[in-house]
Amino acid sequence: MITTTLPRATALPSARTIANLALGGFAGLGFWELFSAVPTAWFAEFPLEPPELVKSLFSHQLGLTISTPAAKLLHFLTGFLFYPLGYYAVTRFVKSFGMPADGWIWGMITYFIALGFFAPLAGQAFLLTDVPRLSLMSLIGHAIYGYLAAFVFEQLEASSAPVRSR
Repeated sequence: MITTTLPRATALPSARTIANLALGGFAGLGFWELFSAVPTAWFAEFPLEPPELVKSLFSHQLGLTISTPAAKLLHFLTGFLFYPLGYYAVTRFVKSFGMPADGWIWGMITYFIALGFFAPLAGQAFLLTDVPRLSLMSLIGHAIYGYLAAFVFEQLEASSAPVRSR
């Protein structure tokens, strides 16, 4: 019987890795929620409202009205699970620059996904160019979110890695 093992870079994440990704996502999302509500509202004169973008997307693309709690749940799932899984895929299967660059780059990618891809599908301007201060605060918030989520994840992964003996 011949058995082979896949290199780590092509293996699916373990349960521990998924938990670490979610914890990193929660750290980044916790920051995002505060940042989007307080400093953004001060600087841009109103807060970022991701659930409203989600609701608008469903309405615009599918003709569905979803509740604010459902939209918040989708946003939270994206922030603590889906985006962290995307970070894992990108940094494990594509060229990685290492921390902190990977975190900052992933944050910029999440900004582009939210405001470059989903906002226009929801009937909003590409990258919210019609409200530049809000777009700038979203960029800053997503960049810091990505950094924090990646930093916490990578620290947890490093601390839970098995010790190799020589």
